[in-house]
Amino acid sequence: MPEKLTDTHLDELAKKGYVIVPDYYAGSQLSEMQEAQRRVLPTWEAVKDNPPPGRAILTEFPPPEMPLLRGIVDCQAWAFARKWLKTEQIHFRAGCMIARYPGFKGGGVGSDASGLHIDNGNNSLLPQSPTAPEFGQLVFWFHLEDVEAAQAPLRLLSTEHGRDTAKYEPLVCKGGTLCIFTNYTLHSASDYLRKDGQRFTWGFGLGRAEHYWEGFRHYTDKGRHATFAKFIGTLTAAEREVFRFPPAGHPYYTPQTLQALAEQYPGWNARGEY
Repeated sequence: MPEKLTDTHLDELAKKGYVIVPDYYAGSQLSEMQEAQRRVLPTWEAVKDNPPPGRAILTEFPPPEMPLLRGIVDCQAWAFARKWLKTEQIHFRAGCMIARYPGFKGGGVGSDASGLHIDNGNNSLLPQSPTAPEFGQLVFWFHLEDVEAAQAPLRLLSTEHGRDTAKYEPLVCKGGTLCIFTNYTLHSASDYLRKDGQRFTWGFGLGRAEHYWEGFRHYTDKGRHATFAKFIGTLTAAEREVFRFPPAGHPYYTPQTLQALAEQYPGWNARGEY
């Protein structure tokens, strides 16, 4: 796979607080994920006669679509996060999917009049650590479809601009674009000004494994979720560690527990790693 995330992106993230990567997804992979996203999030045409409250939808994790779950197992994103977080031991932080529709107004919990805020307040029990970015989480935010200026683009504020909201960068982009930012990055929603269409977003976070005080939402209650259970059964032992499972060789694993795991997660030990 061509290298899409480099040390240059790490440097830009450190300088600005975010980095935008066009064409992260393309071709058949992008098409497959777009189709999966539209099976989860309804279009404006489907809901315009009975719009959701606030003209927006925020879904629970996990999405009932394997292409989106498999998209989380991203070796480049994981390697990038390990460098940023300064550890090999990382954990997945459950994300969400969002839809914005005509009539949506920006703002949000903990924001000022412009909607400017950081996500740390709803992602961590601890205040921001300005000198140690690894005491935080890294967000991978994907726009699988085009976002125009009138479609409520996310607005990002580079660190160098302080709180000068006149310097916002709107995330206007083509489908397949990735935006990486931290839970310390200043940003805001914006209004949906068009009378048609929608703005879809899908994403997830990664953080240090030992940071048990972090997380937007947890997923230890999802072990019996049919799609999630199927997904876990497709992973290697090392990949499952990122989803909070004990590593291979852990004392928990006995003939009895491995049999129970294989029943709950079909395909669990297909590689004979335990």
